[in-house]
Amino acid sequence: MIASNNSYESTHAMCMFYLGIGTLALLANFINLGMYTRSRESRKMYMCFIPLEFGELVNSLSFILTGIGRLEELHSGEMSSQFSVHRCFYGKYWAHAQILGTEIPTLFLILTSIERICAVCWPALFSTLFSERRRKMMISVCFALTAASFGTAAASAYHNQAKNEDGHCGIIHSTAKWYSTFHFIFIIVGYGVSLISLVIMKIYSRKFRPNGKLTLRRDSKTNILIAFTGASMLLVASPSIVMIGLKWAWFTMDDIWIALAYSATATDHKDETHNHIRHSPSPTHI
Repeated sequence: MIASNNSYESTHAMCMFYLGIGTLALLANFINLGMYTRSRESRKMYMCFIPLEFGELVNSLSFILTGIGRLEELHSGEMSSQFSVHRCFYGKYWAHAQILGTEIPTLFLILTSIERICAVCWPALFSTLFSERRRKMMISVCFALTAASFGTAAASAYHNQAKNEDGHCGIIHSTAKWYSTFHFIFIIVGYGVSLISLVIMKIYSRKFRPNGKLTLRRDSKTNILIAFTGASMLLVASPSIVMIGLKWAWFTMDDIWIALAYSATATDHKDETHNHIRHSPSPTHI
């Protein structure tokens, strides 16, 4: 059972905060998708980034759905009722978007990181390894893995009568303990893979590029990106650690602090996407 330590005011503040940040992020998602899909050439160039941005759109929508759903429960008085894991997953509508909105971007973040590693380590094979046809297959595999993970979440919640003390019905309330723990660890791993890909890019860039001002400038940009990705990893790790800690009853937190911690997932995937696009190397530049 997950303990509740929240007042009406703090939960209401959480809902309003989620509605605000979700709306802003959603607008940014539509703008980015419009940029990536404006022409056939851009759709081909950003083939792996378009589904990542779609995942971020789902994540933004999950904040809005969570805000609306919990406001409805506050006003109806249901928020203070006990909810089983089964009832949260199958009776409420926002945990599904929370799962998909964090796992889709993470999977495609890992895919684009692998793409970056291949571009740096095997430039001669890059065009073959990441041909248009193979990219489409990789995208299909990522969505299949997402569907499998979502199905696992549904199975872990089915007839699960473990009780939550309130009706927040987030991921930790709507799935089994082992699944929600796996989910949030996976989010951290995705950023770890991204960070590793940047370190590999820096090592190979130093090894094969001649010394000069241009190389120094590129190394400087890579160092900044590594530092930024490391900071993003810490920001994403913090809500994951908070969610795992709440699930395992290591501590309790007020809703407003949970909202501030969890809102990092609304922005960090987006920042990491843009940095991948700006700094993903082309094999011809290695």
